[in-house]
Amino acid sequence: MHLDDISRPARGAHTRLEDLIALRFPARQLQLSRRNRALSALSGPNKSNFRGRGIDFEEVRSYQAGDDIRSIDWRVTARTGDAHTKLFREERERPVLLAVDQRQGMFFGSSHCFKSVLAAQLASLLCWSALDGGDKVGGLVFNGNEHREIRPRRSRRTVLALLSQVHAYNSA
Repeated sequence: MHLDDISRPARGAHTRLEDLIALRFPARQLQLSRRNRALSALSGPNKSNFRGRGIDFEEVRSYQAGDDIRSIDWRVTARTGDAHTKLFREERERPVLLAVDQRQGMFFGSSHCFKSVLAAQLASLLCWSALDGGDKVGGLVFNGNEHREIRPRRSRRTVLALLSQVHAYNSA
């Protein structure tokens, strides 16, 4: 089965690793909306609600006790006579974590495919789309007996490891 269009329904009782890998091309059609600001404590390409030492200039405010003296805006301080501090918008990173259920209860479905196959294909689409968007991808794959954790990384190898684990649990 050649997967070239994400609008076509998934088919089959078990996944094929080739199909999960081939979904990287239709994943580019996905328009996943992202929030303007992330709330995590890691640094990265997304804007945060936190203010501090970052790249994007946010505002100038009066100096308060405890502020870093390296961030004093000397031009505004000289103009007003009072000490002022520059504040910057920190960048935050937002890893994509997927939980893929491959327990025995997922091996039923419609006349097209099992729920386990649909879950595997959705996870594949989301992984490839997030990787194309520059996000770290990781997750948890589990069946009734065991589970496997994949740490979030921004690499194709991590996505392939996650998809091969999904396929292994689906085929078992």
